[in-house]
Amino acid sequence: MAKKKKEVCPYCGNSFAYLSRHKCKVKERVEGTEEEGKSDTERRLERIAERKKEEGRSLRKDERIVLNIISREKDIYFDELLELTKKERIDLDKILNTLSLQSKIHVDRELMEASWTKHIILSESYDVKIKDLNIDRNKPDFILDVFSRQPCLICPFASKCNNTNLDQYNPKHCPWFSDWINISLEGKIYNINFEVTKDK
Repeated sequence: MAKKKKEVCPYCGNSFAYLSRHKCKVKERVEGTEEEGKSDTERRLERIAERKKEEGRSLRKDERIVLNIISREKDIYFDELLELTKKERIDLDKILNTLSLQSKIHVDRELMEASWTKHIILSESYDVKIKDLNIDRNKPDFILDVFSRQPCLICPFASKCNNTNLDQYNPKHCPWFSDWINISLEGKIYNINFEVTKDK
């Protein structure tokens, strides 16, 4: 006999064998007692507002504990996390949804031993220093300065450039693009002369 396909609640995102028996707290919170008379658009907007609130709020104690475990493990499967946290499945799912909404973790569904499970990976954050550029808009080619003089913008061979070329005019093996990256990383201004480079 075929196994009944699980249905997904459109409000909380959890899966259930019998969705009709599920009393969704997220649905109650979003729609309240005024469900009748509201259009689908209004309900959708309320759900979006609810998600935005979840994105911006501070983590609760139980959410911080779960995040600490994930931080320690770096990546972990749902059942392992369930065992470590000693939480109910539905409660852990809600916590993971919040952490995912706040971009603290990334959750993938993976097939393991003939059943689907969640693979939870800690989102790595990097401090990126952004330096303001002083652009002289009176220069005729100031737009090149806006894009750090990227060679692709003025490349005369752009129409020939594609992944099928083995050596020349290939975006993965472009000598001009590679030079631009290296010189830009050194904090220098890249000026290209396609004719000189081509002759080399």
